[in-house]
Amino acid sequence: MVSGQKITANTSFFMTALVIQKVLSFVYFTILARSLGAEGIGQYFFAISFASMFSVLIDLGLSPLLIREVAKEKDEANRWFQQIFTLKLIFALLTVAIVVLLDLILFYSDPVRNLIFLTIAIIVIDSFTLLFYAFIRGRQNLKFESWGTIIFQIIVMVMGLSFLRVTNNVFILLTVLFTASLFNMIYSGIVLNSQFKIKLNFYFSKKLVRQIMMIVWPFALAAIFAKVYAYMDTFLLKMFMGDAEVGFYSVAYKITFALQFIPLAFVASLYPAFSNYFKNDSEKLKRTFAKAFNYLAFIALPVTLGIIALATEIINKLYSSDFDSVWPLKVLIAGIPFLFINFSLSSFLNATDRQKINTRNLGIIMIFNIIFNLIFIPRFGVWGASLASTLSTVFLFTLNLREVMKFTHMPIRFFRPLLGSLFSAILMYLAVYYSKDIVGWILSIVVGAVVYLLLMLITKTIKKQDIVFIKNSFRS
Repeated sequence: MVSGQKITANTSFFMTALVIQKVLSFVYFTILARSLGAEGIGQYFFAISFASMFSVLIDLGLSPLLIREVAKEKDEANRWFQQIFTLKLIFALLTVAIVVLLDLILFYSDPVRNLIFLTIAIIVIDSFTLLFYAFIRGRQNLKFESWGTIIFQIIVMVMGLSFLRVTNNVFILLTVLFTASLFNMIYSGIVLNSQFKIKLNFYFSKKLVRQIMMIVWPFALAAIFAKVYAYMDTFLLKMFMGDAEVGFYSVAYKITFALQFIPLAFVASLYPAFSNYFKNDSEKLKRTFAKAFNYLAFIALPVTLGIIALATEIINKLYSSDFDSVWPLKVLIAGIPFLFINFSLSSFLNATDRQKINTRNLGIIMIFNIIFNLIFIPRFGVWGASLASTLSTVFLFTLNLREVMKFTHMPIRFFRPLLGSLFSAILMYLAVYYSKDIVGWILSIVVGAVVYLLLMLITKTIKKQDIVFIKNSFRS
């Protein structure tokens, strides 16, 4: 049996590794964008995005399934691993064939063609790395994956910054990701073999394959919807507009994406609580959900309005005025409150055995997102893609909230603190916007944080026990 202390240590160490990885990744991407310019970073970002959209066809939910089965059936763990490893090899070959064919048809005379050949190799390597770590996770060990994550990003930083001193060739810079990914796969494979005595052998059982596919198809469907939803805007921007516009969008997208570790860290500790209260205490379930909803809004609203107030400075100072990314950033970041809260909504639905609703809603949003992009990108360009993304996020939030409220029947008074948070965030926005020209944009962030926290305390929107709850949620 695994002790609570070990679980806490595992989670804390892994979350620390993810935060370090996110920070280093954002810093590296910023330096890369400044060096390559809009067109170069657009090609770099698109090549990764296009290949990543098809990465789901290699995994199809097999890695999460392996974690579950290894955790509960240690005697059969080796057989499950060998079978899933064999299936992944088959799926990888089919996916490579599909992507190569599409690449040759769609981009036969485009500079991104050769970049995609390299990025498809990267996603195949990453998929097997994910599988190896899935087995190790099933054995309740996150230490090796944490180190692998950190070392991966250090390799990217060191090699990437070294290459940038001598070249701006996008293909060479993508070989940095290839090298780091290859290291991570070899490292995880060595750990799998040396620490857990697992060998990479082929195995095929029709009965087991049938069992796997029956279990995995809902997760595979949800993963496909999520990938298409996440990357279709980049694909359509490339098709309609070009590499520079993808570059402008990638900068705004990267800033927004970098913030997602906040709700991930917060919700990670709430999911087990949702699951427990669903079975044992419906009143606590409602109250805990209301707290999660409100607290995520308390964090998201000032972050959103603060970035909108400083969008021009963020883009011009971190990148350059050559990047026409200010409006795309403002529009994308406007969806952050809905995005943050939706993490708690999705977590709630999964914890209460309503995961099929999540899949259905993702499918609906994927369709609407494609339609929004087809309408907005030709008319409005880059910020049209941002508008499509934000509207889709709001729509997904609405669908998920409707389902949660149907189940909980929660009174509106549970959400009254949102008014105090919104009032405080609006005044904070004004403080940041008007102080940035006086004290500088960096110090204006401090001004905004102080104003927001004081107003939240003065209006009694947040109390000392709320601060403790939020702090403990991240620490958990």
